[in-house]
Amino acid sequence: MWEPGKPSQNENEYFARRDAEWLKQQRAALDRERAARASGHERLTCPRCGGSLYVRDVEHVKIDICDTCHGTWLDAGELEMVLHLPRAELLQAVHDLEARRR
Repeated sequence: MWEPGKPSQNENEYFARRDAEWLKQQRAALDRERAARASGHERLTCPRCGGSLYVRDVEHVKIDICDTCHGTWLDAGELEMVLHLPRAELLQAVHDLEARRR
């Protein structure tokens, strides 16, 4: 079992930790950008239909979803974060989003 501060003998653990740290850093940067934008706006609107967007947190990625047309929108940098997710987590996230739309 890996312990903080000790090198891992398992290459998969190393990359999983590295990816998790990268996702954490990207999420923090995007949260700062979102907060700066939100300070000037009351609510987000859908670029397709003008409906209200709500934010869904999926595996550390904040996804904007339209209440009206169910369009799913990603901010700059979030697609890269989604594509960085392990395949099983990505498939589960898509499944969860689809289930919530129904």
